[in-house]
Amino acid sequence: MSLRRSLLAVRIVALLQALLLVAQVALAGGFLGGHFDMLEMHGMLARGVVGVAVLMAVAAFLVRRAGGPSSFLGLSLLLLVALLGQVVLGVKHSVPAHVLLGVLIVAASAMFTQRVMSTPLPPGDSPEAPDRASELVA
Repeated sequence: MSLRRSLLAVRIVALLQALLLVAQVALAGGFLGGHFDMLEMHGMLARGVVGVAVLMAVAAFLVRRAGGPSSFLGLSLLLLVALLGQVVLGVKHSVPAHVLLGVLIVAASAMFTQRVMSTPLPPGDSPEAPDRASELVA
C-alpha cells in the first residue's frame, strides 16, 4: 500500500475513533446523570472502540511500513493499551479511575487525530493527466 493510501486510512480510522469516543462520553454522561439504561450501550460501544483502535494500529503500521512517521504506530499502540485498561476498569466498576483514564484517552485521541490530519499527504497515485499540448493547433 502506498504512503498516501495508508495515511488516508489512518486519517479515516482516527476520525472514526474520535467520533466513537465522543459518543462514549455522551453515554457516560447520560448514565451519570441518571439514565441508567445508557450504561449497557456504553459497554457495547466500548467493544467497537477497542476494535477501531486495533484497526488504527494496523493502519499506523502500514503508514510506518510505507515510510511515514513512526510516531503514529507508537501512539496508536499506546492508545490501544490504554483502551484495554479502560475496559478492565469499567468491568471492575472502578468509576474514579475509569473516568480519569477516559478523559486522558479522549484528550490523547484528539491530539493523535490532529497530528494525523495535519501530516501532509504525498502527491496522488492517480495517473497523470493527458498531455494536451499535442492537441493545440499551431
